[in-house]
Amino acid sequence: MRRMIIVLTLVTVLSGLVLAATFASLSPRIELNRERALQASLAALFSDVDEPQFEQLEIEEMDIYRGEDAEGRLIGYAVAVTASGYNGPISMLLGLTPDLQQIEGLQVVENLETPGLGGRITEEQFREQFIGLDPMQSITTIRHVEPDPAANEVQAISGATISTDAVVDAINRRAEKAIDAIRDAEDR
Repeated sequence: MRRMIIVLTLVTVLSGLVLAATFASLSPRIELNRERALQASLAALFSDVDEPQFEQLEIEEMDIYRGEDAEGRLIGYAVAVTASGYNGPISMLLGLTPDLQQIEGLQVVENLETPGLGGRITEEQFREQFIGLDPMQSITTIRHVEPDPAANEVQAISGATISTDAVVDAINRRAEKAIDAIRDAEDR
């Protein structure tokens, strides 16, 4: 019995050390891949601009990026938004026009939603519904009716209303605060 306890303890400690060493050695690569995914998502928000450059604004408790084109002209802002989806967190970037009056686009950076259902939040057809909406007005989710962009409406994904509602609620909660923070940061 004692021998079995010693062997199990040694195996557990050794396994823990191997896992910790593996994680420590791969952490820089994981962080590099996250940064690459972020840069690709930022560029995709403003895909009509060649070689956009992004600078993170110094704003507490929010990740907001200021985008410029190759000549240094402001092309818009990107706000990091996190939603609580059906299977876990959904990390997104919300693009705003330079005048902060409209949504420029939406990019899903990471999600754990069910493929074919909630995972459809990554599809262009869903994301395009947000383009042109007013970020200062509450966005509404509708079902089985043609959305009205003037009324700030988006069509829910059939069978994935939790994921759709999570995305819309997170945008509604974050957009106004982010716009106020951008205006404060740019006025400094």
